[in-house]
Amino acid sequence: MNGAIEIKDLSVSFMLPGAMVRAVDNVSVRFEEGRITGLIGESGCGKSVLGAAILGLLPPYARVTGDIFLGEYALLEKSAVMHRLLGAQIGVIPQSPSESLNPARTVAAHIYEAQNPLRLPRQEKKKRAMDLLENFGFERVERILKAFPHELSGGMQQRVLCAIGSACSPEWILADEPTKGLDRTLCDRAAETLLSLKPRGVKSMLVITHDLELASKLCDTVAVMYSGMIVEMGDALQNPLHPYTQAFLKALPQNGMNPIAQVLDSYETIGCCPFAPRCAVSRPMCFKQCPPPFGDDKHWVRCFNYAG
Repeated sequence: MNGAIEIKDLSVSFMLPGAMVRAVDNVSVRFEEGRITGLIGESGCGKSVLGAAILGLLPPYARVTGDIFLGEYALLEKSAVMHRLLGAQIGVIPQSPSESLNPARTVAAHIYEAQNPLRLPRQEKKKRAMDLLENFGFERVERILKAFPHELSGGMQQRVLCAIGSACSPEWILADEPTKGLDRTLCDRAAETLLSLKPRGVKSMLVITHDLELASKLCDTVAVMYSGMIVEMGDALQNPLHPYTQAFLKALPQNGMNPIAQVLDSYETIGCCPFAPRCAVSRPMCFKQCPPPFGDDKHWVRCFNYAG
């Protein structure tokens, strides 16, 4: 099976009081097998909604159009086959270990539940759980299995989440803000833990993050999201092409903390480049139509400045 995740014309909208909000806007992108892809962007750009759509975790009131495929499987189909596929082929490492782990359940209970798609007897589940914990650097794993989340440090909780996400030896891992709420030291440990997944059988990863240092250390390629659209994909942190990516990097403290120009929330960007109202190099055509991707499979950008 071709293990790439391919998204075609995906839009996700939510009905709020008095308005329809489009969180993901006609996204078509391919996340390649065998690579660690970072999905970056400022808060509210739609990256976590895109991740939830891949996992089938959108709320029932979300309006979804388009398609998402893992190989030949259509992930948006609601069926028992898709449910098992998402458990066994795509593992999840969610945000904030202290918020993601159930404080009333032991580490063993968390890891055993994650192995349910494998339908193993309890003793085999325990053996696999102990092996997983050892693989992620735990000692005295019997004691760790009996521990509750609050008895573990933040770094240990992060490693437990990685063990849970890889419990079924999935083809893909989707990590959503894996360093959220962690200090820099724990962020570095989280990056090392995620990198350690590849030698242990995880072929591919999609890492959703606002942590550009993590993305730089961890990812083979980066997709940049703005206002529900992916505007650039490739070597975007070392060679930023889109005006938004360039402005986003310049706004970092280590790069001078230069703020991106603000616009009125009411400005209508449907049907045009969503960054045009804030862009220092926008053209009249940027306000009239949405740019297609320019470039090649290794690095492309949605910006008319790169046309022809």
